[in-house]
Amino acid sequence: MLYFGQLMITGIMMGGVYGLMAVGVIIIVKASGVFNFAHGAIVVFGAFIFWAFLVQFGLPLWISIPLLFLWAAMLGFLIERLILRPLIGQPLLAAAMATIALGEILNGIIVLLWPGPGRVYKPPFLPRGAFHLGGLVFPYNQLVCFLACMIALGIFVYFFRYTKQGLAMRGASEDHQLARSVGISVTRIFMISWFIAVLTAAAGGIISASFMGVDPSLGALGLYAFPAVIFGGLESVGGGVVGGISVGILQNLGGGYLDRYVGGGIKEIAPYIIMLVVLIFKPHGLFGYKKIERV
Repeated sequence: MLYFGQLMITGIMMGGVYGLMAVGVIIIVKASGVFNFAHGAIVVFGAFIFWAFLVQFGLPLWISIPLLFLWAAMLGFLIERLILRPLIGQPLLAAAMATIALGEILNGIIVLLWPGPGRVYKPPFLPRGAFHLGGLVFPYNQLVCFLACMIALGIFVYFFRYTKQGLAMRGASEDHQLARSVGISVTRIFMISWFIAVLTAAAGGIISASFMGVDPSLGALGLYAFPAVIFGGLESVGGGVVGGISVGILQNLGGGYLDRYVGGGIKEIAPYIIMLVVLIFKPHGLFGYKKIERV
């Protein structure tokens, strides 16, 4: 029972990171109706950019964080201006394919700028140690990251549901031309949404890299946001949070109990098994909108 509880705690904490990264996918869907296949590459790029600020250039943490915000704004602006703006009003498949190309370009830039083995953040910026409660271990670094993710997610949920810009994003995702006709600036919505998407992806990459090291393999971890999005629903930010935590728990339980019988690998494929099952039996997710078309 203690082992089960520890797996649950670890899964919940890691699931919070998946939920944060899932927000980055959902916001692009809400704003443009496009599924962002470059998400994994942005996760890795953000982790390397933060490493460059903190370690390569030797900047203090209080300067590196604002620079990360500036980098996210610049990358979001360039994506909107150079890629999405020419595709406004075009088929969604074209925009989705553009995000695939964007991901490959970002992966190439990462290999070009930071070749060789992985890196680590020095000095570590997260607290070390852990506290124990009834035999359960709560690492301080994971706990701080989970709380930070929950606070950020709460802010985003409020933003999407109760602010004018959040409602404008939802309106823009339905029809670009109709949104323009009622005074919504689609290009501004795109820039804001890509800024938030890049920032949340980078935050997830930085948190993951603080445990696993800064390495291109983080891209696979960033793709775990996709099962979280599908599980919770493409249109629901809150669903993405629930989906992320659920995927983290199920992944950890599957790896903890089944890896020993098959020699490993269950933990890596469990999120995609979950995604496949959800797509078969409930394709709109737990909290997604089931659209009905009348003919």
